Order: sequence, then structure tokens, then C-alpha cells
Amino acid sequence: MLGKLLKHEWKSIWKIPVLLIGILMITAVIAGLTFALPIWESDWIGLPLSGLMLLLLFYFAMIAASVGITVYMAVRCYKSMFTDEGYLTHTLPVSSRQILNCKVITMSVWTLITGIAIIISLVVFGGVTFLALSTKSSRFAMDVMEVLWEIRNIWESPMMKGFGACCVSLVCLTLVSSASSALILIGAITLGQKVRGHRILGAVGAYFGITTIVQIIAIVLSIPLMVKMVMDSAYLSIFETSPFSFYTSIYWIMTAVYLVVGVGLYFMSDYMLRRQLELE
Repeated sequence: MLGKLLKHEWKSIWKIPVLLIGILMITAVIAGLTFALPIWESDWIGLPLSGLMLLLLFYFAMIAASVGITVYMAVRCYKSMFTDEGYLTHTLPVSSRQILNCKVITMSVWTLITGIAIIISLVVFGGVTFLALSTKSSRFAMDVMEVLWEIRNIWESPMMKGFGACCVSLVCLTLVSSASSALILIGAITLGQKVRGHRILGAVGAYFGITTIVQIIAIVLSIPLMVKMVMDSAYLSIFETSPFSFYTSIYWIMTAVYLVVGVGLYFMSDYMLRRQLELE
């Protein structure tokens, strides 16, 4: 039955996220292609401002895609579980845990897809910009090759020690944080239903409260690592130390924090949906 719920949920919500991601990709291409326009060869005084506006346009498109999809998922979760629509949802021949699992899986997957889409849009923007500028100036392509050569030299230096372990920890953090972010949203919405008369305000307050607590815990747990890094850098040259061991430890700490918070919010939400469900 969970499979049927996931299929219905996916068919109900995919259009808006795909639309936002599509707009983001189009913006990335357009922002990159504008660097091929002849206007950049002129002496127009507004060129620096125009370039900044293009970068801001692309930046705001990334923010809009991320925030827009998150807000859409939250609104969808709230309406389908705690409003008039919730009466239909909770009368389906499925358990409250299956409904919760459906929401968690769907929201986690879309959170992960959004993050991947933003990374792809950055690659697209950089690739299109590079092609646009390289066709206008062979010198630009040579400068890029010099930069890539320097990156290759850095790659072979001791600074890159622990890069593989850092990537593994980052992937784990991304997967866990995607699920945890969905659970924070669901947990905040569930807690907000206890604030009668101001449920949306209660959910928003719960969300910011939970995220603030998570950030404080992560910072407190990271302080010893930060102190150690500062002490190590005081005795070693920057070319003799690798920052990746520090980031690896930070990522594992964040993964553990998100995992604990996510599991806790899952069981809290499950309990409240089974025992303390209040619909509008």
C-alpha cells in the first residue's frame, strides 16, 4: 500500500518542482550565454553592473528553486494531513505510519533532487560561460588552462590528503540531511497543530526553533575541532596541512546530529499522528 501512496503523492506534486527546476536551468543557460553578446566588447560604463545583475539573477533563481520547493512541500504536507483534505487522507485504508513514511520519502527525494539540480545548474552556468568567453577570446581559454594546470599541481600536493574520505562523509551528510530536513518540516508542522487558532504560526515557530537548536548543537560539538585546527595551523605551513581531515570530522558530526534529530522527530511525529491528531 505504501507503493500506491508514493505513486499518488508523486503524481500530485511533481509539476511545481519540475517547473522551478526548469526555470533554474533556463536561467543558468541564459546567464551564461549573455557573456557572448557583443555588448561586452564595448566601453559602456554599465558593464560591471550588468555582469553583477546577471550573477544575481542566477543566484536568486537558485534561491527561488530551493526555497520554493521547500515551501511547496510544506504547504502540501500541511493541507493533505491537517486541513479538510486531511479527513480524506486519514480515512484511507492505511496506517498513519504509512502516511508519514510516504511524506518523508517523497519530501526527502525532492530535497535531494533540488540539491543535485542546483549543482548541475552551476556546472551548466560555468560551462556555458566558458564556451561563450572562449569563442570570443583565445586568451581566455589559455588562462583557464593555466588555472587547471595549477589545480593539478595542488591536487598532487599534501594539501589534498584525505580528499576521498571527505567526499564520502559529504555524500553521507547529504543523504542524511535530506531525510532530516524533511522530518524537521513534518515535525514542525505536527507540533504547530498544538497551537490552536495559530497553527501555521506555530509550525513556523517550531521550524525555526528546531533548526536553531540543531545549529547550536552542531557548533558546540565542532568547537574542539576548530580549536585543534587553529593550533595545528600555528605550527605547520598551509602547504603541509590538509583541510579535508577537518571538514571530514565536521561532516560526520553534522551527519550524526541530523540522524539523531531526524529519528527523534520521526517517532515524535508518528506518535502525535496516531494518538494526538487534531484536524481543522
